[in-house]
Amino acid sequence: MEIALSDLDYSATKWDVKRALAEVLHKPPFHDPESHKARPMNFEVFLNDGPGSLPNDGTAVLILPDRAFGERFFKWAIRPGKHLRVCGRTVWLKMREKRPPNWRVTVLFKTPFLDPTVEAEREAILDRVKRLDIILDAIQFGVYYRCPNDPPSAHRRFSNEYEIRRVDTFSGRLCLDYDRKILRIEMGNCVSEDTSTHIAIDLATIRKICYGVNGATRQYYACLDLFNPPRFERYEMYRSYGKEKRDHKGFQERLTSLDRAHNSVKQFAYQMRLVLNGASSSALKELCREAGITRPAKVPIDVQNCGFFRPETMDGVREWIEAFDLPVAFQLEALLHNGLANTGDLWDLRTDIEALYEEDPSFTADVLRHFHEKLHSKARGEAKYRNESVVACFKSTVEADRKIAESLTNEDADSLTDEGVELPGSSGAIKCYHVIVTPTRTLLEGPFDTQSNRVVRKYHEYRDYFVRLEFREENRMSFKWPDKHGRGPIKDRFIDVLKNGIRIAGRLYRFLGYSNSGLREHTAWFMADFVHPDEGLVTPDKIRADLGDFEKVIRIPSKYAARIAQAFSGTDPSVRIRRDQWDRIDDLGTHPYEHTDGQGTISPGLRDEIWAVLVKAQPDKARLTLKPSAVRFKGIVAVDERLEGVCMRLRPSMDKFQARDESEAEIEIAKAFVYPGTARLCRPLIMVLEDLGVRNEAFLALQNQAMCAVVTAIDTLDSTAALLRKHDLGHHFGLRWVLQHLAAHGMGMPKEGAAQRAAVDDAFVLRLVRCAQSHILREIKHEARIPIPNAHQLVGVADEGPAWAKEVGEENVLCLRKGEIFVCIQQPDSDECEYIQGQVSISRSPHIHPGDVQRVKAIGKPPDGKLCFFRNLRNVVVLPSVGERSLASCLAGGDVDGDEFLVIKDQTLLPTHCSEPAEYVGVEPRKLDSPSTVDDICDFFLEYMQSDVVGLVADQHLKIAAVDYPKNGVPVDLENMPKPVIRIKPDWKKGEDNDPRPGDYYESTRALGQLFRNFTFDMKPIVPPPSSYPNETPEPPSSARPLSDSISRTLQRAISQHLGHFTNAEADVCALEPLFRYYAEELRYVCLTHALSDRAEARLCEEEVVVGTILAKSAQPRWRKERMYRMRVHAGQLVRHVKQVRLRVPQGKEVAEEELVGALRRAWLAWDYGMRNRGVFGAASFSLIALGVVLEMLDKLGKMDPE
Repeated sequence: MEIALSDLDYSATKWDVKRALAEVLHKPPFHDPESHKARPMNFEVFLNDGPGSLPNDGTAVLILPDRAFGERFFKWAIRPGKHLRVCGRTVWLKMREKRPPNWRVTVLFKTPFLDPTVEAEREAILDRVKRLDIILDAIQFGVYYRCPNDPPSAHRRFSNEYEIRRVDTFSGRLCLDYDRKILRIEMGNCVSEDTSTHIAIDLATIRKICYGVNGATRQYYACLDLFNPPRFERYEMYRSYGKEKRDHKGFQERLTSLDRAHNSVKQFAYQMRLVLNGASSSALKELCREAGITRPAKVPIDVQNCGFFRPETMDGVREWIEAFDLPVAFQLEALLHNGLANTGDLWDLRTDIEALYEEDPSFTADVLRHFHEKLHSKARGEAKYRNESVVACFKSTVEADRKIAESLTNEDADSLTDEGVELPGSSGAIKCYHVIVTPTRTLLEGPFDTQSNRVVRKYHEYRDYFVRLEFREENRMSFKWPDKHGRGPIKDRFIDVLKNGIRIAGRLYRFLGYSNSGLREHTAWFMADFVHPDEGLVTPDKIRADLGDFEKVIRIPSKYAARIAQAFSGTDPSVRIRRDQWDRIDDLGTHPYEHTDGQGTISPGLRDEIWAVLVKAQPDKARLTLKPSAVRFKGIVAVDERLEGVCMRLRPSMDKFQARDESEAEIEIAKAFVYPGTARLCRPLIMVLEDLGVRNEAFLALQNQAMCAVVTAIDTLDSTAALLRKHDLGHHFGLRWVLQHLAAHGMGMPKEGAAQRAAVDDAFVLRLVRCAQSHILREIKHEARIPIPNAHQLVGVADEGPAWAKEVGEENVLCLRKGEIFVCIQQPDSDECEYIQGQVSISRSPHIHPGDVQRVKAIGKPPDGKLCFFRNLRNVVVLPSVGERSLASCLAGGDVDGDEFLVIKDQTLLPTHCSEPAEYVGVEPRKLDSPSTVDDICDFFLEYMQSDVVGLVADQHLKIAAVDYPKNGVPVDLENMPKPVIRIKPDWKKGEDNDPRPGDYYESTRALGQLFRNFTFDMKPIVPPPSSYPNETPEPPSSARPLSDSISRTLQRAISQHLGHFTNAEADVCALEPLFRYYAEELRYVCLTHALSDRAEARLCEEEVVVGTILAKSAQPRWRKERMYRMRVHAGQLVRHVKQVRLRVPQGKEVAEEELVGALRRAWLAWDYGMRNRGVFGAASFSLIALGVVLEMLDKLGKMDPE
């Protein structure tokens, strides 16, 4: 309803009126802040324009979305003594007959009330920003460089490689887009042109800005040092309609370059120099102040046109690069593509590189890889290399690497420098080159360890002919397509790469395929043709043709691509079975809701063979006593104890395509389900549960409990180890096992305080625990990932009982009934079982629809006397196989091909009411009139990128059908998706914003908002010493006596017993230096490769790598998780190499005592070396690896000799 306000003070602003109204409307009797889910009533005020510059003419209109509420307020306001006062003046109210527009009422109902003071401040800022436009005479793109003879302290120069300078109008207008946090350069003539081209520079990409005065013209210039290239966009100046008569209001188009000349240099020259038109430095400083950029300094920077990237120059450099073998050529090309060197730098190094290559090509590749790291550090501004020239940096790299190589024996050198050295059972990962394609650049990374797949394993000796290619934004985050009609230039660039390939280091790499996870990450495998001695010419077409017969889906590009994708899924090799060892059985249930959709069975004997292979590849699993009840490969197979020998049974729902040769097949393992997964709340689930009647107090209690558990975990070694296991942290470095072994040797955390227990006072270990705590607490606060004690995350398995009943009779088989589940939890290193019984909830991510959470009954321990398929299944949730529809399909459209489900027994989290599940019937997939080609797959890949809105859908609980796009190929219509009704976001969304502004967020009254504000712990970031970062100055050597720390003293007796001595000879300890230098260099590579950005605050420290986390903020948490996963794989392979190849840790159960003692001796020397050099980067984690081996060998030796 509308209420007229009169007799306002003429000087009263809109914000004065809203503040006065809020003082009344947001307090009793109109608002009770203590009520459940209370939210202050939103309203709007419109002032009628006043004379001259006065804010109002004495009148205004108040709009309230609720008529009954408005009538209550009006009756209150007209009572004696209850007058509304604004700026000390009584205001008169009058009911209006006019009704406000429905859309405005809807907006007020859906949106929260915003603090008028914050809104007023934002309006004042926007008003100031409007007056800060700076006219530009010229816009230049280039690179910063130093001449070979420039002293280290000299300012850098700017090479102008491309320039925009117009004579018919000004070249551009520099302004601040405050809401989007962008510096924007607008170009175009509004009189003669229909479109305007913009250069958009995200504030976060600006490293620094400086200014100066051109001596000849006396014009001011501004130099921008950028982390990443800007975006180029085209806008229509005037509203128009396209051929389809679609309104092009707000039309924008992302460009890949400004014109043909710019296209030839955009890859390399993206630093900027702006020539100002008549503006002074004060205008630039004011613009930077409003933008929140560091105040620009006055720095004289000479400008030249060096032509580093002219076509003729680039042709000569490429010809020189392509003459080298790929490992060297790739690194040289990476220096150019990644902006770390220009062509002048490479020509300066040409003689040295050629001489080194003639000497040893493999060594040259390693040198260039380490040289790349150091230039990367130099670009970050790290003090160690800041003033070092490119040539000097290269020579110091050669010298350091040569020193390591020359100090090694022949055996050592082979094991450390040869990339072909394979770890025992390590074929699940390969060293792979990575290519990142952005709208303007092609970035090169690697090689580093990546999860392998069936195709790459088959051609392992030719692995450098395969690369992983990703499509990314300029800052390497997920690419966000323009949301306003125009996608042409970007689409053309990406589709050109997909269909025509990309040339790298002299090889043409063409599209091969992708995994389903790769599709979500916009990542694909590319390969270059090669000649195989047995198969002849191997091409992408040949490999795809050899995968199988895809006739059933060949006319449906999305399904055809999905079938091929299975060959590229990251898997570990397992066992091979013959055709007579597997057969087919029927599915249970009816289409499209089969109960066994994606599930088969295997015999215990085959499970044991698979587990033996996995243990060989991952020796840590040998400690476990429990074997998996289910294994995922192409679907899932559950253990059927009635099957004998080596046997597997598959179902039609698992039949994706026909193999070319069925006589023998390899079982490729994606995951073996041994551990019960840690159950956690998440944002979408919390919203659904809140809507289903779960009270906010239940969430807050769990959050408080979780925060307390994290903070107090450091009190004991056992609780610390349990925390690391629950959150899967420190796994690749064996941190949890180390702490458990130390506890077994009688040690404890400093707070345990028992006199008989030696305290773990190692500063590095304590920092690791703090790092883990920071990781977990951030997830609790910013992602609402709150552990649920009485719940489990489990893979789903269908009850095979009905299939058994057909064979032996229903009366002899125990089958789950509709609405029942079975869960038995057993820790893999324990013999104790926990049967879940009673009412529980079961759900599956992404938790969009209220029906994605259902209440069911857990039956507990199965009674004796009947055959029972699931009696001995552990750490899985068994779902019923009766009824018209599978339970899995009711939960976010799931099935049992590897989907995991959340089972919650906590009574406070059980819904008070449930909703009917959504149907989740897939749409009809797109079909072609002819067989699909690789071009159709490429088109589908690009369409998926354009329509990849699953995260948006989950976040806003919108269009459920989007989650099945990878299979049906029908994209979501982005233009018809509901848009947010207000600009600002709820406060729980600001966790990853590096520059939150008060006016960008509001206090949410939903459970997520209360949880966000309830987080009270001070999350001060850990501050590792400088030695924890690559290239920092080492700390002074410790003056403490060797092996005098508490851990060494605790192990003294056991070490002396098995080695015959405790202290080590000085020469023996020093002999470990080459191994450590190698390890430290590779660890440095891990830190620099997997950092989220080139910003100094985003660099990775040693503690983060060991724990397996990245603590830097990111606007895209999914991007950080992807980098964390890659970092863990990379670091894990490095640790395994050090342990198995260098320290020669024996594997297997039958190991001679001499081998164990030998590994113990080598590891004890490595521990000693690391502890003596704790002030050097890498030494702390190096000693942790050695300590893990020491404790493992002592444990095995102790079991050989119990006394």
